Amino acid sequence: GGHMEILSFAIPFAALVFLTIIVGGLMNYYMDQRGFAFNPYLTYLLLPAIVVALYLVGGFSMWTVKGIVLALILLYASLEDLSEHQADDFLWVMLVILSLVNYGDVGIDSMIFGAIAVFVPQMAIAMFTKKGGIGGADIKLSTAAALSLGFYGGVIGYMIGLVFAIVFQTIYNKVKKQSNKEAFPLLPFLSTGLMIGYFI
Repeated sequence: GGHMEILSFAIPFAALVFLTIIVGGLMNYYMDQRGFAFNPYLTYLLLPAIVVALYLVGGFSMWTVKGIVLALILLYASLEDLSEHQADDFLWVMLVILSLVNYGDVGIDSMIFGAIAVFVPQMAIAMFTKKGGIGGADIKLSTAAALSLGFYGGVIGYMIGLVFAIVFQTIYNKVKKQSNKEAFPLLPFLSTGLMIGYFI
């Protein structure tokens, strides 16, 4: 019957949203304890929206669950970058562990090429620019995320994030009339791009 189908779609979905909001709440509490500057409602709005998108695409699957974990890690990293201009090492370690989930779907070759394609240019930029816009945390996180996403998702996601960042910073600096020398948090943009990349 139609009712059973609706229930079998709605119950896992509700459970996922519920769990995600609880984890988001715990994350908010932890970030609050550490003194991050952020709007707690952001977590409660963003996470369910991401869960809905993942669920509509992937249904109740490992892919969906992996996407939710990815979103949580990237959100935390973004908020930490906005507040403290850094990101903890455990975040990229978690992303590397996450890459082992469901890795058969992505393919080891794709994962390795993705990680290399994201890592090498960033290292080059970091080495050759004196006051590099790209920090160690950005490199570690985006490389680990590319490992999780594979070549297409990782590289395309990274490019999208970078374009967002450059466009935003250019407009922001024009409005604020400041030079491009100011360091600005890259991870929120990279995270947005990588999350989009996950769907590719």
